[in-house]
Amino acid sequence: MKNLFNKHCYCLILSLSTLLCYGQGKNFSVSRNTPSWIVRINLNGKQPKEKGINDGYYSALVDQQNQAELKENYIHVIRQIVSDAGVQNGSQISVTYDPSYEKLIFHNITIWRNNKPADKLDASKFKILQNEKDLSRFIYSGTYDAYLILDDVRKGDRIEYSYTRKGTNPIFGTKYANTFYFENSSSAGQRYTNLIINKSRSLQLKNFNFKTAPKITEMGGLRMYEWESSLTDTYRNVDYSPSWYEPFKYTQVTEYQNWEEVVNWGLKTNSYPGLKTLLLDKKATELLRLAGNKPEKYIQLAVRFVQDEIRYMGVEMGVYSQRPNSPEKVLQQRYGDCKDKSLLLIYLLNKANVNAYMAYIDTYSGKNTTDFLPSPMLFNHAVVVIEHKQSKIWIDPTISYQRGAYDSIYFPNYGQGLVLKPGVKHPESVVSIATGKLVSNLVFDLADTSGKKATTLTIKSTYTDNYADDIRSTIADEGQDDLQKSFLEYITKYYPDAENIKPIAIDDNEESNTINITEYYQIEDIWKKEDSEDHHVNFYGDLIYAELRNIKPKNRIEPMSLKFPVNIEENVYINLPKAWSIEEQNKRVETDNYYFEFNSFIRGNQLRLNYSYRSMKDYIEGKDIKAYVKDTREIKDHLSFYLSWGNNDASIAENSNPYLLGLAILIFLISGIFFVRIYQKKTEFDLEQMAESRSIGGWIIFTAIILSLSPISIIGEANLSAAFSSSTWQWINSLKGSAKFFAGTYYTIEVIAIALKMSWVILLLFLFYNRRTSFPERYIQYLHFLICVVLIRFAGDCYINFLAERPVFPDTTTTMTRIFAIGFCILWMVCYQRSNRVKETFVFTYPEVLWKKELIEYKNSQISAYFSRQNHTSETKEPQTEGPDLTNTPKDENV
Repeated sequence: MKNLFNKHCYCLILSLSTLLCYGQGKNFSVSRNTPSWIVRINLNGKQPKEKGINDGYYSALVDQQNQAELKENYIHVIRQIVSDAGVQNGSQISVTYDPSYEKLIFHNITIWRNNKPADKLDASKFKILQNEKDLSRFIYSGTYDAYLILDDVRKGDRIEYSYTRKGTNPIFGTKYANTFYFENSSSAGQRYTNLIINKSRSLQLKNFNFKTAPKITEMGGLRMYEWESSLTDTYRNVDYSPSWYEPFKYTQVTEYQNWEEVVNWGLKTNSYPGLKTLLLDKKATELLRLAGNKPEKYIQLAVRFVQDEIRYMGVEMGVYSQRPNSPEKVLQQRYGDCKDKSLLLIYLLNKANVNAYMAYIDTYSGKNTTDFLPSPMLFNHAVVVIEHKQSKIWIDPTISYQRGAYDSIYFPNYGQGLVLKPGVKHPESVVSIATGKLVSNLVFDLADTSGKKATTLTIKSTYTDNYADDIRSTIADEGQDDLQKSFLEYITKYYPDAENIKPIAIDDNEESNTINITEYYQIEDIWKKEDSEDHHVNFYGDLIYAELRNIKPKNRIEPMSLKFPVNIEENVYINLPKAWSIEEQNKRVETDNYYFEFNSFIRGNQLRLNYSYRSMKDYIEGKDIKAYVKDTREIKDHLSFYLSWGNNDASIAENSNPYLLGLAILIFLISGIFFVRIYQKKTEFDLEQMAESRSIGGWIIFTAIILSLSPISIIGEANLSAAFSSSTWQWINSLKGSAKFFAGTYYTIEVIAIALKMSWVILLLFLFYNRRTSFPERYIQYLHFLICVVLIRFAGDCYINFLAERPVFPDTTTTMTRIFAIGFCILWMVCYQRSNRVKETFVFTYPEVLWKKELIEYKNSQISAYFSRQNHTSETKEPQTEGPDLTNTPKDENV
């Protein structure tokens, strides 16, 4: 009975122990027995200096031991809490593991206070939480966190804990590969790392950032590598550090002897031999039909199908963290991660006899891949390489909405990739050519400071190649309405009163992979004024500003990443309300890493600001950062252009070309002399017609109004004309060849036309109010001249717009105004040619002295004859009630 009782007690204890170990599930357990194979080490670490302590605590010990044959990894950590911040930040324990192939066993959790231990190991206090930190990137990994919040932790406490992970991902087979880090962002008092492995295994080791070899000992059939250090260095976190930059000491260990072994592993991992499904065949047949059996078109359609219609979602649990799902399954479920989508694309391409292969990429350290020892654990991304017509095209199936020809699709600069093709023996550089560009043209029709008219802003942005891919994806994600809202929010950061006046227009040319987006805004009060300051407004090269890094170079030795690729051109056209005297500016910053250029200049009444920026590399060496900070400061100084309007602003007189003003005055005087002679030209007169003439009236009064206002109109026209602006002639002088000649000729003709119009109008005014017989003819000639001026100005403006890289044809309002002017001239010419009233009104000749006396005598004789007839009639007939018409007797100024 006693033995039976003991047996039952033993079973109960074993059951309780099992319940305690696995009560939490998910391969988590607690066992106070540490692995028998671990090496006991002596604690001899020291406290780091204050600058080497982050978050209020430091690791007094970091003990990492690895048994490759047992597939076990033992971790032993001691944390020293040195401040209240350390209590907040260091009182939690969290270990991540994958229960699909790993077991997590905690051995010890102790809080030491005043050298007295408090046991905190309690399985029931752990929370096993699903760890899906990459769900925002649509990756489901199936990993978990064993998470414990410790009670009653105080400043000065030491937290000691240890655990073992058992198991490795079976997808990697029996070959061993790992990387051991001996430093991180905070200093450790003592670090110990070892690797225990069968001595028959052929390992390769490579140190990074240090040269010390590990201590090697052998016992039985095992070999042990040991690394030990105290008070490790601290490395600060710096802004914009390149993803490939690793300043820490670490050692890579691998059992793979060459890259060909990694290629063979990848081929085996991705293999689905003999895969034959109706689903894949049906899709391939459909794509072939749509492509018209043309291989190039088939490649394009297959790439777009996998990129756009197979959504990105990775379920990377267990072996599927490395092994892709069957292409049939991916096609059926219509989602997959990078390797799933890549393998599906390869199968579809192979169906059309197009050679395609998967390639492994490391998106973080890809440019340095060949610096590492061969290992499949180096890579985190899969892409496709197409070999067609002696060309090699790299495709990333996870990038959506890429357009253009299949052989011009942009591939990111991932550095180097390992192509999984039989016989490949080393990684190769990827083919990444960034041909895309963003060109943004902003046209401001700038209102004056009166506030009676709003400023309009039109933005037309052209995105090509990789820029088009990015904006197309944004449009697909946000939709056109949300995109317009985000654009407006962006504009109002610079111009708070901006509002949309029309919906944005989007033109997507998928064949050329070009997208044009046009935005329309109105800004009610663009001019700002504070206290006694002048009105002012700023214009910005904002797109370039967003591409620059804002850093402090003090004591920085680490490299800095640049945004890459970047190719931006931003042109700001400001149609000024009047001519302005503005000094032209230019600035160029050119290095091996980046290029910037700025130019400002006046073309007529238009101020133009041109900005361009390109990045040549994706990073800058630490030694070049001070120069970069200085250059960016100069660049930013030119990204904002300040324009002010005060009481003493420049007028046309201050911004005028004195030579053109002189020419205008000369033409006015010469033409004035000519017109005086015309005015004084003697012609025959008709006394009877003069006596019967009609006064100015009826519709001819409109001519009087138009002619009287014409001098004011011509002065205003001259004031606004770009022909008199010195800035215009500076621009003309910058032109070359025939462009310079024709532009100069056009503006010279415009000056001559303005001067002629002024002198001609003055002549017409004298002729009109003196009712000269020559007025209708001279006025009709003047209207013909106006029509010619309108047509010449239209052709000239089109040519100037072409040279100034503006829309060639003037805006609709200007065009309609000119058409109306021509129509008005034609109508008025017809009226003056056919109207009897005109012939009866304009009857007097020059000089008056020739006909004035005779006209008076003629009128007197008419009066005498009238009264004679009256006397004669009174003797024979009744008196008549009518007499001679005296209403048209010339006024004193004519008679």
